[in-house]
Amino acid sequence: MKLIKARIRGTGKLRESQWFEVGPHLNLFQFPGEQGPGNGRSFLQILQSINPTYVIRSRQPFRGLPTHIDQNGHTRRINPAKKTIALAVFSATPELVRDLSPLGEWFYETDRIEVGRRFDYSRWINFVELASSTRWSELSNDIGILLSEAGRIRPDSTPPPGELDRLKPADRIIDQVQESLLQWLHKLQPELQQSSSQLIEKIITAVMRATHFQNARNIVRSRLPLFVILGTDPELLDLSDLLPLISQRITAGGEQSEADSRTFLNTLNEQLKALEFSGMMLRVESTPDGILLKRDEKPVHLSVEETDPSLLSLHQMQAKAALAIAYSRMVCQTEPILLFAGPEQTLPAALHPELADFILNISKSCQCLYCLSDIDIFPDDSAYRRYNVAEDSLLPMPMDEHK
Repeated sequence: MKLIKARIRGTGKLRESQWFEVGPHLNLFQFPGEQGPGNGRSFLQILQSINPTYVIRSRQPFRGLPTHIDQNGHTRRINPAKKTIALAVFSATPELVRDLSPLGEWFYETDRIEVGRRFDYSRWINFVELASSTRWSELSNDIGILLSEAGRIRPDSTPPPGELDRLKPADRIIDQVQESLLQWLHKLQPELQQSSSQLIEKIITAVMRATHFQNARNIVRSRLPLFVILGTDPELLDLSDLLPLISQRITAGGEQSEADSRTFLNTLNEQLKALEFSGMMLRVESTPDGILLKRDEKPVHLSVEETDPSLLSLHQMQAKAALAIAYSRMVCQTEPILLFAGPEQTLPAALHPELADFILNISKSCQCLYCLSDIDIFPDDSAYRRYNVAEDSLLPMPMDEHK
C-alpha cells in the first residue's frame, strides 16, 4: 500500500490542513523559523498516529490538544469519538486486492482506502466509493419476491422479522437487523430453500456485506504501512518501539513453535543483512521472565576523524530504518513510511552529503516524508515533492500545543 494524500484536522492552534499529496519517493516539508523544528516534529507525530509503532492509547499523542472550542462566544466540548485528527488515503496494491477478493466480488473494485485516527484514538477504515453495508432499498424487492414465493408454497410459513416493517429505504443492514434477517433466511422451509436457492443466496450475500467489509478492514489493518519517525535525537534513535513488535512475533505462545520463532528471526536477520546500511543483527537471550531481544551492531571501522558522536547517531538512525524496513516487509508485506524529523539540525555540515545520499537512496523503495527547517541539504529535483508550510498554507496555524 502507498500513501497518496493526507491531512490534519486539529483543535485549538492546530487547525485543519489542506489535503496534501504524497509522492512515491521523497517528500520534503519545510517548517522555517525558530519554531520550525518543533512544529515539523509535531506534524510527523500526528501523521504517525495513522499506524504507529507503539500502543497509541498508552502514548496518547493527542493529549496536548484542547478538548473545547469557542464558537460565537460559547464554549463547546469536542466529542472525541466523532473528531478525526489525522486522515490518510492509500492506494490498494494488486496483491491486496487479490487477498480481499475471496471475501466478495465487490473487492475487485478496490482502488483507494481511507484511514482516520480519531481524538479518542479509535481508528476507522473506509473503502473509497465502495459501500460497506447494504441499504434496505437494495433488498426490499427481493425480500418481497421471497415472501410471495413462501406464501405460495406454504401459507403458514415463518413470518419475517418484525423490525423489517420499521426500516426506511436508506437504513443499513447491520447489527441486529442483519442478525435477524440471517436467522429468518436460514429457517425458511426446505421447499423454498430448494426452489429459490439462487435468490436466497443473493439476499444472504447482500445481508452479509457489512460482515465481509469488516473482515476486509481486518486484512487492511494488518497490511497498513508502519509510520516510523527517525532522527538523530536520542529518543528517536531508541528501538524500544520496534523491538517489542518483533518480540511479540517470537513469543506468541502456543500459536508458534520454537522452530517457527527461529525461522522468523533468521529471516528477519537475512533481510537486515541484505540492507547495506543496516549495521545490526538480532538475537534472543533467555531471562527469568521469558526472552529478551537484543541487537548486535556490526563492527564499524572508523578513522580517528570519524569517531565523533554525530557519525554514530547517523549510523544508529540508519540501523533503525533498516529494522523498520525488514520488519514491515515480513509482517505488513509492504514498505514502511519513514518520517524524518530534521536530522540535519543536529548533524555537522560535513555529514550532510552522506545524510542526503542515504535519504535519496532509501526513498527509492520507501516513501519518505522529511521535515526540515532552514537548512536544505537536498538538490532541486522534480522527482520529489516539496512543501513550504508558509508558502503553501499547508498548516495555517502553528502547533504549539503538541510538543
